[in-house]
Amino acid sequence: MNAPTFSRFKQLAEQQSAHIKRSFTDADLEQWRQLAEMDQSPESVPEPLIAGLFSYLLGMELPGKGTNYLKQSMTFLQPALANEALTATVRISRLRPDKALVNLETTCTGEQDRLICRGEALVLFQC
Repeated sequence: MNAPTFSRFKQLAEQQSAHIKRSFTDADLEQWRQLAEMDQSPESVPEPLIAGLFSYLLGMELPGKGTNYLKQSMTFLQPALANEALTATVRISRLRPDKALVNLETTCTGEQDRLICRGEALVLFQC
């Protein structure tokens, strides 16, 4: 069976990566507390906010627009602190052109390259 031909998929390469730098302020955590209807602000950056960084990268940067998020796994090793400079990175670990699937490694580091979380994502990219 012939692999589908998706012109933007062909531009992807294993080990290609994208990253975003972001810090979450005390005000961001307070806004999160209000939206989540929590009684008190979290002591560290909530995991869904960090996961949102990966969602942004996959949907807007790599592979980019047209990405369908299929699954993600993350292991959190340390908490991310308020006002800490975070760097979220996605790196292509495998391309499956026959199915238009892209496997990616995901990591988030804090200051001094402190590993906050790592994981994997699987996306469908039919572009």
